[in-house]
Amino acid sequence: MDFNTTGAMRSPFSPRVRQSISGRRPGGLSSLKKSQSKFMQSQSEQTGDVIYKTPSMTLETYGAPMPVMVTEALAFASGDISVRLSTCGWCWVVSGRRILAWEQSPIDTDEDPANVTGISAARELTLPQTDLAHKADLVVLFYGNDSQMPSCIGVSPEGVIRYWPSVGQEEVYVDVTCELAGQECEKLGDYTSSGLILATTTCTVVLLTPTVLDGRATVTCCTLRPPSGWLGGIGRRVSLLFFGSMPAHTDTRLVGAVWAGDCVWLVARGPTLQVWRPPALLHHHSLRGPLALAARPHLQPHGDLNSLEIMALDVQASGNDGFLLLIAAVNVTRSPEMRYAIAHINVEDPSSPRVSSFVPVRNFPQEADEPPRLLPFGNKALLYTSKYIALISLAATTDAEVVEAASGDRVLSAARSPHGPALFTAAHGLLALRLHSHAAAACDSPIGSSSQADMYEGNLSLYEIDPCEMSAVVTDACGKLKTAFLFHLRRDFTSCRELLDELFPPPGQHAPQELDVDAPLDRTVLAVATETLDDMPAGDPRWKRSSGQPTHIPLGSSTALQIEAQLLDKQRALALFFDFLRATGLWQRLGLVTVEDEGVASTTSALCQAWERVRGAAALRRLQRGTHAAFIDSIICEAVRGWQHREEESVHAALSSGALSPTDACYRRVSRLPAVLLMLTRPVPSDRPAALAVLSGVLSEMLKARKSWQNVSPPPLGSSALLTPALHLIRKSLTEFENKGGDATLRAQVCEAAAGLADVLLAGAQASPAYPALRTDLIRPFVEQGEPERAAALAEKYQEFSVLVELCVSGGDTARLCDYVDRYSDRGMAEVAYEWMSRKGGAAAAALVRGAGGGARLTAWLRRERPDLLSLHQLHRGDHAAAAQTFSSLAHAETDNLERMTTLASLSKLCMLVSDAPEEAPAWDAVQRRLALAEQHRALPRDVMPSDVTPQRVMQPHELVEVYLKAENKSLTEYDYKKALDLTEGVEDPEQRQRLRLRVWCASVLRDDWAACKPDDPAAELMQRTFFKLIDLVNVMGDDLDVLLPELPELLSAPELAALAADSKFHYLLKYGYECLHQRTADQSPDDSA
Repeated sequence: MDFNTTGAMRSPFSPRVRQSISGRRPGGLSSLKKSQSKFMQSQSEQTGDVIYKTPSMTLETYGAPMPVMVTEALAFASGDISVRLSTCGWCWVVSGRRILAWEQSPIDTDEDPANVTGISAARELTLPQTDLAHKADLVVLFYGNDSQMPSCIGVSPEGVIRYWPSVGQEEVYVDVTCELAGQECEKLGDYTSSGLILATTTCTVVLLTPTVLDGRATVTCCTLRPPSGWLGGIGRRVSLLFFGSMPAHTDTRLVGAVWAGDCVWLVARGPTLQVWRPPALLHHHSLRGPLALAARPHLQPHGDLNSLEIMALDVQASGNDGFLLLIAAVNVTRSPEMRYAIAHINVEDPSSPRVSSFVPVRNFPQEADEPPRLLPFGNKALLYTSKYIALISLAATTDAEVVEAASGDRVLSAARSPHGPALFTAAHGLLALRLHSHAAAACDSPIGSSSQADMYEGNLSLYEIDPCEMSAVVTDACGKLKTAFLFHLRRDFTSCRELLDELFPPPGQHAPQELDVDAPLDRTVLAVATETLDDMPAGDPRWKRSSGQPTHIPLGSSTALQIEAQLLDKQRALALFFDFLRATGLWQRLGLVTVEDEGVASTTSALCQAWERVRGAAALRRLQRGTHAAFIDSIICEAVRGWQHREEESVHAALSSGALSPTDACYRRVSRLPAVLLMLTRPVPSDRPAALAVLSGVLSEMLKARKSWQNVSPPPLGSSALLTPALHLIRKSLTEFENKGGDATLRAQVCEAAAGLADVLLAGAQASPAYPALRTDLIRPFVEQGEPERAAALAEKYQEFSVLVELCVSGGDTARLCDYVDRYSDRGMAEVAYEWMSRKGGAAAAALVRGAGGGARLTAWLRRERPDLLSLHQLHRGDHAAAAQTFSSLAHAETDNLERMTTLASLSKLCMLVSDAPEEAPAWDAVQRRLALAEQHRALPRDVMPSDVTPQRVMQPHELVEVYLKAENKSLTEYDYKKALDLTEGVEDPEQRQRLRLRVWCASVLRDDWAACKPDDPAAELMQRTFFKLIDLVNVMGDDLDVLLPELPELLSAPELAALAADSKFHYLLKYGYECLHQRTADQSPDDSA
């Protein structure tokens, strides 16, 4: 977080000693630092990065970074978010119903930074349901007796209390309802041995006591009520009842509660004080009179004290006999200006409290909608709002040292931590406030500046460059942008804006919305960031700047000689440059830019990559000082040898002569870190374990750097050219040790390092379109090389469900598979598992049929995707009726294989028999028709089968009829045509069915030669004709001729018989036959009636 100063503070970017264009710092600085006394060094010892430094205090990062869950909650919260810090060492954020709590521990500065894991895990708890907004003031974490994990109490605004005996067991809690008659809860006090104070907005106070009843943890509620004689009447509001007979205009809102032994002091805004020994009220006092008297010497210019309005804003404990009270005083009849003061109230005698000290607060900015809060420590106190922080002396009246939060940041909370005062800001999380013993300790530079260069050990040379001098000589866009940046650092915003408007004119009101590719702004910004990464160290005499660059502004140049400090200074320079882009509005105008080896990308993602590289270089340097030093040295030498010819002549000569080492050149050219990483993926076989460890360590640090960026989707970690070689490195490392065997311990180390590298690569590539394929490629080698546990760990973390299914099926662990399906049910795990097992076949498909990961979801998926396996699954469950229906559906859908259709229909019939299904059911008839169709296929004469029909194909009834109709073989008999007529029963369309029957009868007519018939003996002729044989056969078989046989006119009008219909002999014989048929039918009717 960047801060601006107000009040009496000096600007941190005050003009300093000018630096020449070469960027060298005055030589006396280092010697002065070396001559510091040990006392000053110990007092200014830092445990984190300094965010701001004033003559009296330092704000610096404290402890490990915030957990990722907390960072995301702060960045993406859609509603109100609040924070609270506890003296027990825990912090918590409340967002919606979520409590994100974590333990904040400082990082040991003596520990190797490479070995610090950094981020702690957050515990997530869920608050009770509410129609109002939860807040951190209604949540408290505390340690009980001999407990390893803290307990937690959260209260909803309506008064529902949720108590977790241990935050380590978020699912174990108890809810207790506190009867508040509709009042809204305002604040929950800190935990004491007597309990916790819960106050409402109307000043009802409840004492909460965590306890154990009947072996179960619970919370008892005791409402603190005044004695009946003190009420004075029943017509007053609850707030007036609580605070006695105060004037009606008095604000009775509770300000705070302070425990003192077994007593509790409650302060209302009035200001009024009540002293309780729960559950009894001991004393009630109005503090307005004593405070007005104490304010008289300090607030005399405000006018008559009788017209002075005083209200309490905050209260904090101060020793065992009193408390500090932050008040606001205003006389609206004279001036609307509000004055703040801090009063110490001595309550040694509870019956007669007195004001023992009164310290006015000067120069603190007034916020009408946000009063300040108070945090005392020692003889100092901190006043803060979301925008301002001020250090106040409690010993004497002095001007407040005010620090203003930068735009986009805000102070969320403050408290006394076990290691001193601490603040929590939205941008930086927890910050430690450290006081300086002497004003001189605030400034280390010989000119007494409080600039940020000094607070970082004073190595950046950019603070010593005069932007006015540079603006007169630079002509290129990069130089002008750097000059504007320097003006911005010195708070010369007018010159900065003029230069930027000239360089990058603001877009018009109707500017196009499309993002430009390689616009001047984007190319210039990226060029400045790259130059900052590659700037030479200004303090190292071995580096000689080229004479052809007289106007180059080295933003990333450091006066430090140690490589670690140089890299840290480049980080700081980049961070300042990015803040400058945001503050001036250039960040919001960035579009797209062409990146080498990456194609077109957003400029913000390219800047993110620059940030990743400088952090990765710092990590590589830390690893180089460890066990892999020789390996990293060789890699760096090889990498620098590859680009040495592109260096300046002076650098090339220094490298050749040995004045500069390859390590110096490598960490100077931070932008070329990808080339070094690429060399790490090509080690000799013996160095592969070291390569895996180093590459994993560097990429892990780069991934942490990426996570600090918001709303940016950079390409996969590193570069696209790195992913494939890294994948090959993992495969080769695993394969080599698998094939050669060898030391089991070494193999385990290699596998662990390979898994770590795969983890980092996957974490950095999740936003890439190629992520699914990369995920499979990185996890699959562990399965193939016999590392199922590591494969499962990666697959679980990155949800490679196919690998999880394969591992469970191959290991026969059905229970674990079911657990995965349940755990990832909302992410499609079940469908992936079912698809993989059904496609794999064999034992996997058998496990699926047996119901692995099953239930209704499996049944629905099988019905939708694999009905063939659904039938087997239903048989396994013993549901024969459902299996019969499925087999029947499959039989009706089968068109490719007659034998398969017959088998399916037979299985369906068998299941119906087992399930005792009635034979007259529609399903039974449907199966019977499929089996009859199969019989018709087998009854089809081989010599009538068309050559273009596959013998095994399932033909529909109308297709089989067409086979009979189109047959040119004259060997067909009336029995064949009867089969064709039977097949028409399977045709669903009535009109098509009738047409086919007519064509069958016509075919039977055309089967004979009617030209040779003899009309003189028609009866004999009819007995020889296939048509009439078919009629007799139909009649004998008991079929209905009235339905099957067409009428004579219809038959004669058929197109197939058009040629015969004109033959009188044919017409005569046909008519004669129909007459005989009708006569026979008439003769049989009396018999039937009889």
